[in-house]
Amino acid sequence: MVGDVINIKDAYIVNIGIEFEVITDIESNNNDVIRNCISSLQAFFDIDLMTINKPIVLKTLEGLLDNIIGVQTVKQINIINKVGENKGYSKYAYDINGATQNRVVYPSLDPMVFEIKNPNQDITGRVVTL
Repeated sequence: MVGDVINIKDAYIVNIGIEFEVITDIESNNNDVIRNCISSLQAFFDIDLMTINKPIVLKTLEGLLDNIIGVQTVKQINIINKVGENKGYSKYAYDINGATQNRVVYPSLDPMVFEIKNPNQDITGRVVTL
């Protein structure tokens, strides 16, 4: 017998958070700039736009933040693994640093998807000086 076989597997959900630091223009309101940065990241990581095994390109995130009015430059951006069912996150821990090569966070070989579970809490930013 000859036939086609399709195996459908559930993707692992890896919850993440984002911490970033930006340097702002002198004329800008720092609170407004941070709020706009967070809103842009929330839109970028909307769960409806995430696909299975999609990597996170840190340069893309930096470019997104650089385009916010009032941002002079992005000083730092970090992806943090949020884990723990008792905290409301996925039970799957993921080595973000080990999976990052050339400023790209790669997913595992198994089907997985990155998710920001609580966008209002899991994306944080602050204004720093040179």
